[in-house]
Amino acid sequence: MSKTSNIRLTVLSCLVLVSMVIGVFVYSIVSPKELTKDEYKELKFYELSAPRQLTDFRLKSGSDVFKQTNLLEKWHLVFMGFASCPDMCPMTMAKMKKTSNLLAERNIQLRNKINFMIISVDPDRDTPDLIDTYAKSFDPSFIGVSGDIGTIYTLATQLTLPFVPVVDSKRTDYDMDHSMNLALLSPSGRYYGFFKSPVDPLNMVTVLESVLTYNR
Repeated sequence: MSKTSNIRLTVLSCLVLVSMVIGVFVYSIVSPKELTKDEYKELKFYELSAPRQLTDFRLKSGSDVFKQTNLLEKWHLVFMGFASCPDMCPMTMAKMKKTSNLLAERNIQLRNKINFMIISVDPDRDTPDLIDTYAKSFDPSFIGVSGDIGTIYTLATQLTLPFVPVVDSKRTDYDMDHSMNLALLSPSGRYYGFFKSPVDPLNMVTVLESVLTYNR
């Protein structure tokens, strides 16, 4: 082998090595980090020690039945609010929209692993059609669910998202007292953890990147 060929081979080998080092470095920068429980807490996310199974339920989203089995195969970020809420609910929904957009910008594959949804705590005013339309006014992919108040109250209790029910009120302008936390459900339909209010989209994306990448 000539001296020129040796030089070319050496240069080529160096270029390959440099490319590999750069590739590993870039991957380490862009790849989501697996967070610890303490790091989750710093971002206001609290993971349950063991995911909690939910009882079967039957609600509606628009004209479609929405059951416990609808929660399978994808992660779900759940907010329990109501459509006529004047301030905190639309603010939270807007933050969910921003979280969805940021996650899609960073990693569309991860965004496709999760649904964003609101379950109405005010079914007397929020029909399944109304709450689903409300959800989709923030993002066409969002899901709105409503139905029987007893079923919703049981589900809220299991998700530690308490609210004070209002039933058969003679007024139509009443307010609702409810949790502003967000529950995260695993693809097995179990309650996995929650984001403590007030939520921050950047923090939620950091948490979701870790959870959706390193958990099934």
